[in-house]
Amino acid sequence: MRLITLATLVAVALLSSGCVTKQTHEAALQELSKTRSSLSSAESTIAEQQGQIEKNEKALALSKEQIERNKNELSDLDLKKATLQQELDAAGKRLNASQSQLEDSQSKLSASEAQLETMRQIEAETEKRNEIYARFVKELQKMIDGGQLTVSIERGRIVINLPDNVLFATGSARVNQDGQAALKQIANVLSEFSDRRFQIEGHTDNVPMKSARFPSNWELSTARAMSVVHLMVEEGVSAENVSAAGFGEFHPRADNETPEGRALNRRIEIIMQPNLEILSNELPKVTE
Repeated sequence: MRLITLATLVAVALLSSGCVTKQTHEAALQELSKTRSSLSSAESTIAEQQGQIEKNEKALALSKEQIERNKNELSDLDLKKATLQQELDAAGKRLNASQSQLEDSQSKLSASEAQLETMRQIEAETEKRNEIYARFVKELQKMIDGGQLTVSIERGRIVINLPDNVLFATGSARVNQDGQAALKQIANVLSEFSDRRFQIEGHTDNVPMKSARFPSNWELSTARAMSVVHLMVEEGVSAENVSAAGFGEFHPRADNETPEGRALNRRIEIIMQPNLEILSNELPKVTE
């Protein structure tokens, strides 16, 4: 672009007409030189401005590219954030599941420890019971051999079984002399175990019992058990450790249809009560 001033046009016109003086001619030349100098300066300024515009356009283009890259990076970061959040949520669920499993395992461990402690108590009680059983058998061996009584372990309990004919006359609750002697020997053994409780149980056959004193077999069996309890206490067994119960004909050991069966059902049983509520002849098996 070129800038042409009015003075330049006048100078050119005067020179062209040939009607100018020397002084005027020189002034026109000077004006033309100034105009050219101004024109050159303007062109230089325009070139600089054009260059600056091009630089600004390049910088703007670079800025747009950077903005686009930043947008892409931000989008990638959002995607990574969403992925990490999903992984965090999944990890939280796994942690909760692990904590639940741990609590469940701790609960099972506590239950297992409690079961183990119970098993230890049962084992210790069983060993102690077996020791007492062996002691009973040893101390009462002569009476066992003489058929006066038997000693057994039934449902985890030591049972001393005495037929009624050893202790009582038919229909009576008074202990005879032979029975008193037998019970004294038994009482001497029981009194050694002051930490144990014993229950005296009376049993009959199913032949009906009807009398003024014993209206039924219940009364007879209970009265016989009480007679044995009193004698035991007199012979040194602690009254706190002994009790009586009458079962009549309702806990038979044998068939009441035969004389032999009825004889087995008429009996006194001395039961040593276990210290544990759960006790059997064998230790229960541990289940997983």
